[in-house]
Amino acid sequence: MGKAHALQIEQTVWMGCDSTCKNVTDVCENIFTLTGQTSLLPDCAAVSPITQSPLQPDESCNYISAQVNKEDAGLHLSAVPEGFVMADCPAPFIRDPKAKQGSADTENALYCRFGCCMPCPAQDLFFNEGWTTHGFLATNIVRFISAVTSFILLVSYLVLPDKRRHPSLLILNFSLAIFLFSMVVFFSIGDTKGLQCADAINPSTQDNNALCGAQGAILIFASLGTVLWCTALIVNLHVHTVWNSSFFADKYWFLHLFCWGIPTVFMAVTLGMHQVKFEFANLCLVSVEYIFDLFFYPMAAIICPAFLVHCVTFLYIARVAVKESQQSEMSQSFSQNSIANRNQLAVRRHKHILTAVKIQWRALLLAVIAIATVLFYWIFYFTQIDRMAGIKTDNETILSWLECMLSPGNTQDSCTSIVDAHLPPFGLMITAEALVSLIGLWTFLIFGKRSLWREWNDLIYDIRLSFGSRGRQEKNGEQFFAL
Repeated sequence: MGKAHALQIEQTVWMGCDSTCKNVTDVCENIFTLTGQTSLLPDCAAVSPITQSPLQPDESCNYISAQVNKEDAGLHLSAVPEGFVMADCPAPFIRDPKAKQGSADTENALYCRFGCCMPCPAQDLFFNEGWTTHGFLATNIVRFISAVTSFILLVSYLVLPDKRRHPSLLILNFSLAIFLFSMVVFFSIGDTKGLQCADAINPSTQDNNALCGAQGAILIFASLGTVLWCTALIVNLHVHTVWNSSFFADKYWFLHLFCWGIPTVFMAVTLGMHQVKFEFANLCLVSVEYIFDLFFYPMAAIICPAFLVHCVTFLYIARVAVKESQQSEMSQSFSQNSIANRNQLAVRRHKHILTAVKIQWRALLLAVIAIATVLFYWIFYFTQIDRMAGIKTDNETILSWLECMLSPGNTQDSCTSIVDAHLPPFGLMITAEALVSLIGLWTFLIFGKRSLWREWNDLIYDIRLSFGSRGRQEKNGEQFFAL
């Protein structure tokens, strides 16, 4: 009787829930895709071979709440064993051509992990998308304008007869150094990555990219040459203004040996040590490991004393100006007194100082701008270089950033906060690059005065009249009027 009753009991079979299946797929799909195990994901549209029914809605299924959600199911790359190769490299990452399952072989240990690599230049991924591309494009445009304007000034001081003498020769050589410093932008016109990258993954060095080697060598030579010729200009201003001397007028052999020789030595040493490479910003330079020893410390050894000499010159000019003003007032009050006569003698003794300032304000202004620019750039690198170098060896930060980049729904912009502490502020970096890119334009604006164009007009007119039969006679007068 009991057995018959049991057979009459109605049995209901509750199918699995469609929402649970979809939740599993949503949470696990990324990991299964990266590991190449997508075949193990459940098919939520499949029909049960037992009941011949598909998965059911929540109100009519055997619902069990999920124990893991998408937010808690993130990647933990630090637990991934060495030699693991992901089955897929999601954009923007690209496949490591040397990666093999179970092997530590890689195209570049710094920029590749788990069979995927950051495309070169890797710095583009660490800032908001497009920032570095547009930011450095702007600085390259400024540097290009500086190259053109400094070339115009260089040709002017090279061709115009009145400019090929002391102290205009200082401006001529300074303009040449500035032109070389600015013209390195020509190496990257139309193909910036062709300069920065040897291939899709590896950044350029002098060994794998001759273009990078040539550009880096010119930049090292021109940077130190610019600083040295600026220093020569500052020292010349000092000896003429303070000591009333034209010390460098017949010593250009020494200036050429010193101001071009020292940059040549440091350029040769850097190339000999194979330390020209692209690591940051937009141009090849000395490697981060040696940039202070071979570039910034020598530059500081030049520019810091020059800065002090310039300060002394300014203080002397200020003291003389104040004294001259006081003596002028006294001479007006005691015009009939012998003291007035002595004051007039003192005024005449210092008159050359005030005259030099009136004539040489362009050179004074250029020296101030050049020193300020170099010091700002030097301080920027000095304070930020550790950040840039540290991110390469900080495996924990790199893995955290990769976990963010590989997680579905995240973008490059949403992951930059992870590496912010290891990068210089973007605005500060672009400002530093823009300031050094402007130096050629500043030089042109300061020395491209109206008299320069009049001299060009006179030269062209004379050539048209005499076709070189008789050169223009040089103008007489104070040497500093030539500037």
